[in-house]
Amino acid sequence: MLVIVPARQGSKGVPGKNTKDFRGAPLVEWSFAAGLAIARDLGAPVVCTTDDAAIGALVQTGYADQVLIYDRAADLADDNAGMAGVVLDVCKRFGASRYVLLQPTSPLRLVGDLAALVAETQAHETVVSCTNPCEHPEDLIVLDGAKGVPAISAPKSARRQDRATEYRFVDGSYYAGRVNTLLEDDTFLPVDTRYHTLTMPTGVDIDTPHDWAMAEAQHDWLLAQGYEFVRPRR
Repeated sequence: MLVIVPARQGSKGVPGKNTKDFRGAPLVEWSFAAGLAIARDLGAPVVCTTDDAAIGALVQTGYADQVLIYDRAADLADDNAGMAGVVLDVCKRFGASRYVLLQPTSPLRLVGDLAALVAETQAHETVVSCTNPCEHPEDLIVLDGAKGVPAISAPKSARRQDRATEYRFVDGSYYAGRVNTLLEDDTFLPVDTRYHTLTMPTGVDIDTPHDWAMAEAQHDWLLAQGYEFVRPRR
């Protein structure tokens, strides 16, 4: 098994985001910290796949004996490269049959959630984190010009909390699975996926400056509420 942290150089939404300071440490280091927190229990090394010399230097300076660097090929580092190809490339290089994927764009991971995810990963082949959605999916509409129809056909009750169907948002902070399944199905969410609902109030997935600001606000709220989350300590 490998614990994989993918961190490419290019980012149009937030330029240089992986090395940008996020509440006291470069963004990518939050996922390094999460990877190192679970590596021993999973018996897996932490590998960062990157095309960014700055991230390579960061690893050499602060994590030389903890995080392995894998130089990502140019064709797996552009805007058209899919994450499945990136994960399969690293796993092939290291001969791994299973993986855990920790994306730097989801930096906030609670200690309790990670412990539960590790336990699930030890018991099941495919495990993926998810959170409650910010808005109820049954309130979404599909627009056609100025007209719209409900995206999901479902009976509407008087109160949102009384709706029977449970929806979740795949937040991107934790994926675990088998390499052969990813190779054959080309998805991180095969039919036998075990989903773990995080205790995080909402998911964090940073792609834009607004996402970044909201992630910082959630960090500060979690801190004020006394939540214990994994953070860089060097």
